Amino acid sequence: MKGLLFAGGNRIREDIINNFIDDSFIVCADSGIKNLVNLNIIPNIVVGDFDSIDSEGRDYISKNNIKVEKYLAEKDFTDTEAALEILLRQNVDEIIIFGATGTRLDHTLASMLLLSKLFGRVRARLIDNHNEVHYVREGIYKFYRKNYSYISLLSVTGELEYSTFGLKYETNHLIVERSSAIGVSNEIKGDSCEITVHRGEGFVIKSID
Repeated sequence: MKGLLFAGGNRIREDIINNFIDDSFIVCADSGIKNLVNLNIIPNIVVGDFDSIDSEGRDYISKNNIKVEKYLAEKDFTDTEAALEILLRQNVDEIIIFGATGTRLDHTLASMLLLSKLFGRVRARLIDNHNEVHYVREGIYKFYRKNYSYISLLSVTGELEYSTFGLKYETNHLIVERSSAIGVSNEIKGDSCEITVHRGEGFVIKSID
């Protein structure tokens, strides 16, 4: 079973949501409910301090008797973190975070960094209308091109050392410093590629445009 988390950032396209909705446990973080209202999809629970949800979202929750877990506005965790903890308790096989990007760069970066918290506990990725984000550490990873034009690797530690197979610009033990953008805008040549992280931690980001 997949765990789907809808945060309160940019709305996600219907076709993207429909690709993941089957056999899933759905948690909305506050105004993330806006993604489901027009699709008539009922989440398992909505959590948060409800400081950003609009009247349409409130009416949808009330009309469908959706379970709610409400917190105080002043707390030492975000609504997205609360939603993640609920999904982890469901023992899901994978967590997909939607709606975590938008006009608030602090929220976007914080949500990306939450992927590191999930690493080793459950497979996780962040998806919006244009990008798919993965957090990687030492290991071998396979990524599929699908509709994405570009793939980038960014270091979040001092150095990220990695090798690739199946990319337009291949690397062999390339060392990327955190301040470097050398890993940006590579391309998957076929249907998939393989990336081996030798040391360090970073993000793999697939982008449509």
